[in-house]
Amino acid sequence: MNGFPESQTAENFKQDKYKLLIVANKFQTGFDQPLLQAMYIDKKLGGVAAVQTLSRLNRVAPGKTTTVVLDFANEADEIEKAFKPYYEKTWLKECTDPNLLYDYHTRLMDFHIFSDEDVENYARIYFGSSPSVDKLHAALDPIAKRFQESAVEEREKFYRELKGYVRLYAFLSQIITFTDADLEKLYQFGRMLLRKIKLPEERLPVEIQSSIDIDSYRIQKTSSGKIKLGRGEGELEPRIDTGPKSSRSEDLEPLSLIIKEMNQRFGTDFSEKDRFFIQELEAKLDANPSLGSSVKVNDPENVKLTFNIVANSIVQDMCETNFKFYKHINDDLDFQKFFFSLLFDRYYKRIKGK
Repeated sequence: MNGFPESQTAENFKQDKYKLLIVANKFQTGFDQPLLQAMYIDKKLGGVAAVQTLSRLNRVAPGKTTTVVLDFANEADEIEKAFKPYYEKTWLKECTDPNLLYDYHTRLMDFHIFSDEDVENYARIYFGSSPSVDKLHAALDPIAKRFQESAVEEREKFYRELKGYVRLYAFLSQIITFTDADLEKLYQFGRMLLRKIKLPEERLPVEIQSSIDIDSYRIQKTSSGKIKLGRGEGELEPRIDTGPKSSRSEDLEPLSLIIKEMNQRFGTDFSEKDRFFIQELEAKLDANPSLGSSVKVNDPENVKLTFNIVANSIVQDMCETNFKFYKHINDDLDFQKFFFSLLFDRYYKRIKGK
């Protein structure tokens, strides 16, 4: 409607000719533009939706000293009730100690499955000028072999410790800027190693197996017969070639725009062939049952939290499909945020359309 992609709304709002946003549900949550100063509300708000909507103004910008909310639809006590649980009663019971990462490192080294030198060797390849999946796998192969040669019990303990480190670092890195580069190196090393090492497949406990009565299942004939077709003449409509389907062209154009916009904004050199990576990623997102269930019962903001976790996990699994894309997503948080936000918008429209 405005002559530019929806994803550029926040950036174009900085221009003098764009000073007013008329928005619906989508821009109530997650829209980040510090220049927003006044809000006029003409719909009912309540609970977390009220908090998320009014919080769009809660950003600092040069020359911005105050904010204004003119509400035509809600009483003051309703808004107060929505904010009260978060203002008075929400707290983190206990801080997460970043030093736990060093504790994980110490325990991992006690297994003697890898050394600090192994991590450094992997980091030189990963953060180097020309990394490749083959080189990364080659660096990890000896470690994976030592893992498989260790005792089963040791393997299980090591796997849990390494997974714990990766999860904790991924969480803390969102809120803390680490100055110790070794923590980031071990994180990238551990995340890829987890993909290479496997735990023995667990068998069902004996007590569960004994409770399964396979003899109680049997083949039983319930009906038989023929399908009768009436005789006579019928008609078939001729196939009319109407050219390319509009849905297909509509799908390809946004992907091309996404690639073009990423290249312009982040200085990347993605080409049309990278579109297939995005298509495969979107197919996996559409097939994820937890995401589909989340859309049914949650508001868009909460769905997006689940979406980002699932999308990141799928990207890890697709590392070998397009390592260049994978590395940009993992190394540049601004790029990741931008890319996942565009993917989410497309995903949400597809699911709601169905």
